[in-house]
Amino acid sequence: MQSQPNIHWPPALAPIVRRTELDLRLVPGGFLALILVGTLLLMLPWAHRPGQSVGVVDAAFVAVSATCVTGLTTLNIADTFTSFGQGVILGLIQFGGLGIFTASISLALLSGRKLSLADEKIIHTTMGRLRKVRPLDVFVYGCVFILLFELAGTLALFMLMESDQPDVNVWAKLWEAAFHSVSAFCNAGLSIYPEGLARWRNQPAVLGVVSALVISGGIGLMTLINLRYYYFWRRDPRRRGYLALQTRLALLMALILLVAGMAAAFMFELSHTLQNIPLVDKLSWSFFHSAMARTAGFNVVDVGSMSQPTLLCASLLMFIGGAPGSMAGGIKTTTFAVLVLAAWTALRRREHVQVLNRRISPELTNIALLLGLLAAAVVILGTGLLMFSEQGKPSAETGQHWLGLVFEAISAFGTVGLSTGVTSMLTPWGKLIIMALMFTGRVGPLVMTLYLARPRHRRHVQYPVEEIGLG
Repeated sequence: MQSQPNIHWPPALAPIVRRTELDLRLVPGGFLALILVGTLLLMLPWAHRPGQSVGVVDAAFVAVSATCVTGLTTLNIADTFTSFGQGVILGLIQFGGLGIFTASISLALLSGRKLSLADEKIIHTTMGRLRKVRPLDVFVYGCVFILLFELAGTLALFMLMESDQPDVNVWAKLWEAAFHSVSAFCNAGLSIYPEGLARWRNQPAVLGVVSALVISGGIGLMTLINLRYYYFWRRDPRRRGYLALQTRLALLMALILLVAGMAAAFMFELSHTLQNIPLVDKLSWSFFHSAMARTAGFNVVDVGSMSQPTLLCASLLMFIGGAPGSMAGGIKTTTFAVLVLAAWTALRRREHVQVLNRRISPELTNIALLLGLLAAAVVILGTGLLMFSEQGKPSAETGQHWLGLVFEAISAFGTVGLSTGVTSMLTPWGKLIIMALMFTGRVGPLVMTLYLARPRHRRHVQYPVEEIGLG
């Protein structure tokens, strides 16, 4: 069989292609190195509590979950790991979240290439004092945002814990507040409480702080930068600033999905997990579940006891995820919005995809379709492999049947971390499949984005157009 000929790029584009190919190797390589180091550290004897032992597969599972800021775990972190082990997990969460939050900026800094046109536009319109778009400046801004949000979250959680548990050791409360603040902003969903955040299920203020951190980490670095330099109270439009389309679309989709998810959880769980509790807790739990279902894996009730309509809605939210360049996974809110807008444009028989007085290019529509199809294919493949490796036993024991495995696969790919109880029952092969889904869901979209950033290879031959039947 004759091999396909190599593409010969023009001399001006060749360096860009080579740098992009280097980026494609750096992203998965960096995450794999971090996972390997974390696995080795979590297997050390002083990382385990007395009487506890962690095998290679379980240590690697926790390391992948923490690095990919997912939240699924086969072990109870509070009962299994010492303060050293929990510190290793926190470090993996922080470095994993920092890598995703600033990965594109970091790679641009390392390879010497420029930012995307969309990112340049946001920076130029929000930080006009920077005459030249420098990735280093944006990287520093990203680190500052992460530090400020996590410090604010730690302080808020510590004060709430201090008022609620005055007799607990101050340093213990500070450690708990810092761990959960970092885990929340990085959308990791891991907790050092044996029962998770169910400990604070009757504390709406604590749940509100955690939700605010998760939402902030899920709206994206460029969105935060754009909001930082938008002065909405100024009357003069020239001094007020400019909200880019990506920012407006990310915020609008976040609001719509939060409200829709809260309404669905409230309606479908009234006769299940929300039964016989005060109205304040019903609203608080519903909003908390809606915020966690798209980005993080915290929960205040047993997910396995939720109704199947709630799990189905949560699966859709997990598949969508958060905004581009954020801690969240999924296909991203803007991708989902473009797909919906493209379908609406076709239904209305219009020529261009338009939203918020702006037009979206056909190239972006094609990329959104590609990302959506690839994500669906990965989830279907992962679910099929789980059905084969598990033979339906874990999902049958949790009472969710095949929906439990589908929910687990989507949660892993979307790096969410919610589970109906299947994770701890998985076979070694099932754990490996979930680890692969978590890694693919975390690294795959970024690698695909870098791949699509390569210059297009234009063909000089164009074939005639011919119509085919659809539907």
